[in-house]
Formats: sequence, structure tokens, C-alpha cells
Amino acid sequence: MKQFKSLFLTLTAALFLAGCAAPPVVPQQSASPAAIEARESAGITTPALDDPSVKKVGLDIDDTVLFSSPAFDKGYEGAQAYTDEFWTIVNRSDEEVSILKPKTVEIIKAHQQKGHEVFLITARNNSGGEALKKFMSKTLDIPESNIFFAPSGKTELIKELGIDAFYGDSDSDIRYAKEAGAIPIRILRSPESGYKSSYNPGSLDEFIVPDSE
Repeated sequence: MKQFKSLFLTLTAALFLAGCAAPPVVPQQSASPAAIEARESAGITTPALDDPSVKKVGLDIDDTVLFSSPAFDKGYEGAQAYTDEFWTIVNRSDEEVSILKPKTVEIIKAHQQKGHEVFLITARNNSGGEALKKFMSKTLDIPESNIFFAPSGKTELIKELGIDAFYGDSDSDIRYAKEAGAIPIRILRSPESGYKSSYNPGSLDEFIVPDSE
């Protein structure tokens, strides 16, 4: 009987120690949508993405969304500069020759993932503009109704649309944003751009998106 009791106590102690040595079982949890979004947006930080009050954002097109110098080159080759014919050539050439700027595309996607409404506002003339609108809409998933031509200035349109933050490459874009009460954010211009004027990054105390050339 003593031998049986001793064996029982030994087995009980062994089982207890084995249970203590086993690693705890941690239930696995699936990643939340917020965590997935944070990973997808890693490395993309702008005041507009960090500010919870931002619901609508606007972006310039030339040298902001598109490296469009090749389209302008076609316009200069085919017509007198800045005529309706010139703008028709430029606006119809983007899909063929202009290049989307990767960092800006990532920023647009990050805003869309947050449920923000995105607008595009260009200073181009609207001659032939339907081609540009269709290209931008299908490429960036932005409604054509959210794409505007504003050759006379963007301040009032930014106000009317209720845009909270505006991205642009030129000094004028930053000024328009400030005048409209929107957060001004600078996208760096490609050194290969044919447009060299109105470009002094940081001169207006705006946020500059790094590596956005």
C-alpha cells in the first residue's frame, strides 16, 4: 500500500511539473482593419493623413500627380503655346506619354482607405479636358465630377469644395491652399520637369513630402 501511495505521489508531481514547463497557449487574433491599413500606409506620413478632422483633400495634377512634361512637349510641337489647340493636344496626350508619380499615388490611396473624398484641380485650360478626366478617373478611382480645371486660380474652388488639405508642387499651389484655409502640402517636382518657375520648397513654411519627386 505504501509503495502504491509513493508511486501515485511521484506520478502526480511529475504531471504537475510537466504542466508548469509547458508554454502558455496564446489565442491568435486576426489583424484589425486599422492595423492592416497602418501597415499598408507605412512610410507615408503627411499632416492631412494624421489629422482626424480632414475629410476632403485636393491635389494639383501637373508635377504633383503626373510627370507631364512629355505631354506639354507634344503640345509645344503641335500648336502655338497655350492656345485651345495646344491644350487639346496636352490633355489628350497624358494617357500615352505622362507618368504617374508613385509617392503621390500612394498618398491618394492612403486617403481613399481612410474614406476621404479626393479632388483633382489643375490650372490647365479645359480644351480636350474630357480625355484627361477619363484617364485620371479610371487610373486613380476618382470620380470625373471631382476633377476640375481652374486656369484663373484655385483658391475659391478649394473653399467652395470644402477641401481641408491641398497638395501641390508649385509656390502658387501652396499659396492657394493657405488663402483657402486648407493645409498646404508640397509635393517635390521632378528635376526632369520642363517647368522651372514658382518652385521654392519650404519657403512658405509648408510641409514637404519627402522622396516625392
